[in-house]
Amino acid sequence: MSTSRLDRVAFFCRWAFWGLLVAVSIALLRPEPIAVRDELVPEEGRFHAAKAFHIIGYAILTGLGTIGFPGRGITLGACLVAHGALVEIIQPHVGRNGTVTDVAFDAVGVLLGLWLSRSLKARRPAP
Repeated sequence: MSTSRLDRVAFFCRWAFWGLLVAVSIALLRPEPIAVRDELVPEEGRFHAAKAFHIIGYAILTGLGTIGFPGRGITLGACLVAHGALVEIIQPHVGRNGTVTDVAFDAVGVLLGLWLSRSLKARRPAP
């Protein structure tokens, strides 16, 4: 892949990262996603659906961030876990329940994103 193409991919991933971070933050700090989940997901699957959202959301954020901000994976991961903790601290003030368990699932998502991005990078042929 040429340098200019890599620059375009990194540029896109940076913008996608910031856009998704805003979207995830809004979703985690608004009551509407809970109402939608309750309408769409049977009661016995709600816990798993909520935790899957945390893991998948933070894994995608981490993946985009490691491509958009190369060489900053560990710092990015730490910042994303801090973001998850801050969201959980704020949630009780906006009518939602903040839990330490959700921060742990956010961290699992970050670790999954770091692992996947490193695995994919290792498989990529050298330029």
